[in-house]
Amino acid sequence: MIRLALVVGLLLAAPAETFTQFTFCRAAPSGTFESLCIRLDPSGAGESQFKRRESDDLKFDIQLSPSGTRQFLDLLAGTKYLANGNTYESKKRVANLGKKHLTLERADDKREATFNYSELKEVGALVDFFEALIAQETLAFDLQWAIQFDRLGVPDRLDRLEGFVKMGRVSDPKTLIDILDTISADEHIVNYARAHAKTLRDKIALVK
Repeated sequence: MIRLALVVGLLLAAPAETFTQFTFCRAAPSGTFESLCIRLDPSGAGESQFKRRESDDLKFDIQLSPSGTRQFLDLLAGTKYLANGNTYESKKRVANLGKKHLTLERADDKREATFNYSELKEVGALVDFFEALIAQETLAFDLQWAIQFDRLGVPDRLDRLEGFVKMGRVSDPKTLIDILDTISADEHIVNYARAHAKTLRDKIALVK
C-alpha cells in the first residue's frame, strides 16, 4: 500500500507539459486592425503585435503579473496544451467572429488550432482570456498615447476602460494599474480624470 501511495503521489506531482511559446492570433473582420496577436512564453513574457490595415504594425513587450501568468498556464493546461486542435471548430453556423489561430511551440513539435467559434468550454475560457487581454492591451496603448499627445482625451478613454471593467474584460490588471497610477499622479491632466483614474485603479486591483 505504501509503495502504491508513493507511485500515485509521483504521478500527481508530475510536471505540467512544457512548451517554449504560445501564440494567440485573431483576425479582425472590421476596424482599424487586420489582425491582433499576443505571444507568450511560460513565464508570461512576450510581445503584442497588432497589424493595422493602412499603417505600420504596433509591437510592444508584454509581461503578465504572477497571477495573470498562473491563469494563462492553467487555461492552457485545461485544453491539454492544444491537443486535438482540429476538433475545436463548432459545427453550428455562426457569424464571422474573427478567425482564431492558436500555436503552441514545443521542443520537438508544434501544435496548432484554427477556428471561428468553439463550443468547448476549456477552449472558450482560453479565448475569453486572450480576447480580454487584447482589449486591455489596445486600450493601454491608447491611454499611453493620450497621456503624451492628447491629455484632454484621457477622460473619454477612462470611460471606455470603466466599461471594460464592468463587463469583466480585464485578464490581468498589472499594465492598466501602472498606467492609472501615472495618470492619477500627472498634474497636467484635469483633476476629475485623475480622480477617476484612482477610482478605477482601486477597482481593477480587486479583479485578481
